[in-house]
Amino acid sequence: MRQFPFNKSKIAIGIVLVSASFHSIAQNSESEDIELETITIVGSQQDARNVAGTAMVVTAEDLEVFEYTDIHKILSSVPGVNFRPEEGYGLRPNISIRGTYADRSGKITLMEDGDLIAPGPYSASSAYYFPTVGRLAGVEVLKGASAITQGPYTIGGALNLLSTPIPGEQSGFFNQEIGQDGAQRTHVTYGNSTENFGFLLEAHVWETDGFDDIQDESGDTGFSKDDYVAKFRLNSDRDTDVYQELNFKYQWSEEDSNQTYVGLADRSFKADPHERYGLTRYDNMDNDHETLSLNYGVSVGQFGFKATYYENDFARDWFKVDKIDNKKVYGLGNGINNIIGAANSGSADALAILNGDNAEAVQIKLKHNNREYESDGLDLRLNWTNDIHSVTVGYRDTEDSEDRFQWYEVADWSGGKMGALSMYGSLPGYSSNNRLTEAEAKAFYIQNIITLDNLTLNIGYRSEDWEITQERYVDSVRSAVNAAKGYPKELANDEVSLFGAGVVYDINDSVSIYAGFNDGFTPTGGGADPEKADNTELGVRYDNGNTYIDVGYFQTDYKNMFGSCTASGGATGDCEIGDSYNAGEAEINGFEIFGQTVFESGGLTFPVSLSYTSTSAEFENTFSSSFWGTVTSGDDIPDTVDSQLAFSVGFDNGAGWSGNATYYSFGDTCSVASCPAGTEIDSHSELDLVITRKFSESLDGYLTIMNVTEEEDIVARAPKNGARAQMPRTALVGLRWRF
Repeated sequence: MRQFPFNKSKIAIGIVLVSASFHSIAQNSESEDIELETITIVGSQQDARNVAGTAMVVTAEDLEVFEYTDIHKILSSVPGVNFRPEEGYGLRPNISIRGTYADRSGKITLMEDGDLIAPGPYSASSAYYFPTVGRLAGVEVLKGASAITQGPYTIGGALNLLSTPIPGEQSGFFNQEIGQDGAQRTHVTYGNSTENFGFLLEAHVWETDGFDDIQDESGDTGFSKDDYVAKFRLNSDRDTDVYQELNFKYQWSEEDSNQTYVGLADRSFKADPHERYGLTRYDNMDNDHETLSLNYGVSVGQFGFKATYYENDFARDWFKVDKIDNKKVYGLGNGINNIIGAANSGSADALAILNGDNAEAVQIKLKHNNREYESDGLDLRLNWTNDIHSVTVGYRDTEDSEDRFQWYEVADWSGGKMGALSMYGSLPGYSSNNRLTEAEAKAFYIQNIITLDNLTLNIGYRSEDWEITQERYVDSVRSAVNAAKGYPKELANDEVSLFGAGVVYDINDSVSIYAGFNDGFTPTGGGADPEKADNTELGVRYDNGNTYIDVGYFQTDYKNMFGSCTASGGATGDCEIGDSYNAGEAEINGFEIFGQTVFESGGLTFPVSLSYTSTSAEFENTFSSSFWGTVTSGDDIPDTVDSQLAFSVGFDNGAGWSGNATYYSFGDTCSVASCPAGTEIDSHSELDLVITRKFSESLDGYLTIMNVTEEEDIVARAPKNGARAQMPRTALVGLRWRF
């Protein structure tokens, strides 16, 4: 988080409410800073205290402190947010809010500028696409009752990523960053606004050779990712009685990364946590993403209306190790997760295969995880505001799809060397690798924020109606659907109604208390019933202008938790990718603390902040499934750490020098419910430092060192059950110019 005096900070505990957005437009029809293309609330702390819900806003100034490009790092300072690291760069985030299942962030509502951005929000929510964090201008995290307007995933909450806004005057930004492992990052923006027109052009180019080495190979483990954005705005005169605004946004990105699903067996990790197995040399992710949105807003007195149409297209082929031989090897399962599990159980044969010391050649089976996603939606929102009420009515109609066409190639693995690739069999015919899943959904919500002196009430209702169908084809040219197996099949046809309410009461000018309740919900397909839960929260806030403290308790009672079978999740059984399974009742509870203050001494300013989350997450019944494995009532829910801490101390000498040290600590967890040997993830920590030198009002430079103490801990055991470490000590230097 940004480490500056709190009374100047734009960190706000707020909620992304379109009602508030429209209210702001109506109240500021003559303002020079009207922005409809970005939905956000960044108000005073007094305003934030009166919001009946829990959320946090990380602003552009906050992001600028470390210039983090990993969303996991940014969210580490937000209480109530957990995550499962993966490749060390945050390319494929696994984000959890208040204990929701983290895999591919598939159980939170992901948005950019208020629009859904998951590849298939209903048909395939797992977020293989995530916006380039280095180009973002802010991040909003909504939790509990505050997320009732931002579905469909309302149990944990929502994440709204804010793109760079169109500037109010001619201006630009240039950031050039270089660092270890051949890292280079260039971020450029330029835009301008006149009375009735504005635009923004943005480019973010990022590449690195990677910090891992491939065993006995010379190839790198890095990536290159390019991201481009263009925005245009037309608007009426600022002083008109009827203010109108039309915004258009276009974004395109592409990524080529030598990333793998295969982690390390424990013995290999102890030998070198940053050495990849040679059998992963061909692993590669290739993807591109395209989005456009068009929104129109009008404000007339106390009324505001906004209509948004958006489209997202995402295509990717993650070519990666899937199996070893097409039969069991040395009596072991042929899945790479089985081989790693066997190695962790002491199998010398399994470890020999992984290291390339096997006595006889084996065949490595690599899969083209080739998929295309499409989604589009129409979002309509109407708001009415007076001195007491702010009423918002919203409707969204969406369609999305996931198209899988996945095939295999093979290569011999012998003497620590991979042979040439060749086609395995033919292109897919009838199987789960040749299918189209489509979803249609409609959502409606209404919310009323009532302000009565020292009391603020937030009452909301939401309904969701969705249908998911799947077709599986008989051959690679898709001449027909496999009717003999009952396709096309209806995977889901459900509806749900949800209620949420929150209250904030100001005891005095500095202290307020809050409480909230909401029905939580996750849409499902693939065999499971919709996930439902009751969410409650209560807390107290203190704000004296220089010091801010928020202490809250939350509890989530699941009626029927579910899990989805994914390759990335490291499922214990032989479930089919895409299937989902109910786990019955579960309970997650904990408390969150966020505090920030500023000390001054000898002409120096010392901002200090603390974020802490304690979480208990347990199954409440005993069962066995091909996804969860064997679960006993009282077992911890996997990949949910019991505690998470971020403590930050900064300085500013008022003469151009500033800096920050942030310490991160994460508690224990396991990657599998029953926590057998080889699934433990012990507590671990990390320290990051940054020094900034301001040369002028428009020019500054920075030096960032991440993982200063060179910790080498197991921070995750997925995908494919392999151990993974955090990024090693890494130094980056950058120069920022504003013009």
